[in-house]
Amino acid sequence: MLDIKRAEKETEERQEEYSRLRQEFHRIPELGFEEVETTEQICRYLCKLGLVPHRLHPTGVFAYIGPEKAFTIALRADIDGLPVEEETGVDFSSVYPGRMHACGHDGHIAGLLGAAALLKEQEDTLSVRVKLIFQPSEENTQGAAHIIAQGVLNDVNIIFGLHLFSDRKTGEISVEEGPRMAQTDRFSIVFEGRGGHAGKPHQCVDATVMAAEFVVSVQSIVSREIDPAEGAVVTIGSFHSGSQYNVISGRAEIEGTCRSFREETALHLKQAVEARAEHIAACYGGKASVDYHYGAHPPLCNDARLTECIAAEAEQLLGRELCHMPPLMLGEDFSWYQTKVPGVFAFVGCGDPAAKEYFPNHHPCFDIDERALRDAVLLHLAAVRAAEKYTDA
Repeated sequence: MLDIKRAEKETEERQEEYSRLRQEFHRIPELGFEEVETTEQICRYLCKLGLVPHRLHPTGVFAYIGPEKAFTIALRADIDGLPVEEETGVDFSSVYPGRMHACGHDGHIAGLLGAAALLKEQEDTLSVRVKLIFQPSEENTQGAAHIIAQGVLNDVNIIFGLHLFSDRKTGEISVEEGPRMAQTDRFSIVFEGRGGHAGKPHQCVDATVMAAEFVVSVQSIVSREIDPAEGAVVTIGSFHSGSQYNVISGRAEIEGTCRSFREETALHLKQAVEARAEHIAACYGGKASVDYHYGAHPPLCNDARLTECIAAEAEQLLGRELCHMPPLMLGEDFSWYQTKVPGVFAFVGCGDPAAKEYFPNHHPCFDIDERALRDAVLLHLAAVRAAEKYTDA
């Protein structure tokens, strides 16, 4: 079994190494299924540790530590960046214009590699096998399902992952059972009318007005159709219509997302969005074409028994109590793993307590307090210790 005292001491001593790793990956953000350089760099580091990288297609990699054919816990880190122009001004900023690690995945990689080094050094003491999974393409919600189809979970019994959040202070960590992140649905709608001159609206069917009324209308779905005790969100993120000030648009395009924690709620949101779009378009004499992508991934729901085991080990390794954080309406495709094996996903604060302001995940100025990387390493180690006791229970 992992030596707690040794882990505490060595993670403290290696904090500069964790920062260096994170900064190396921060410089080279790559989008989903394009993480070629990132995968290569991870493979080089795994080889340096004496591990054998197994490549996934087209990107991503996994490796094993510990005895073969033993009870296996997977530790997962996502590795993709975002199409965001970085504005942090740090000296290790992205070298690629228009791309950035704006969601902390560089820190996730560093945290898992840091844990891998310590696990490899104590490999002879392990009673379980550890599978390190560096997953591509989380941001577009396709990566987890893609590598599951390649068999990445075929030899896995349980799985653990985590996410860094800058709106929580460094040191704040949540490992809690039940629903933690939402099901993500995405929709796009095309409203079609009849274009024409702005001075002759009576000869037109204005697609802009149709779409605008829809945007206003959907704001009441959650407040008037969903039980207030339930969590749900309907957000319109994109609206495009028209080409010039004096031309009435005959076509408007909208994109949005629905978030919820229960299947019943998710289905209600889908039906309400479709019905309102079609009804509003018909009232104006137009047409609405709805393309609704239901269940990009299911809700993320932590297994109760495994959560209890990992939380207890985490408090012991971290030397402090965990805190409560409410469920988030953010999406996370880690939930696909939890449909196959018991899994736990932790929230890790990485906001500098001394900072006057913070920038949230996905912001061009997003950054992390790198002291949180040690917490990430220790959480992975706690999950492995929990797995060793989980098999005995």
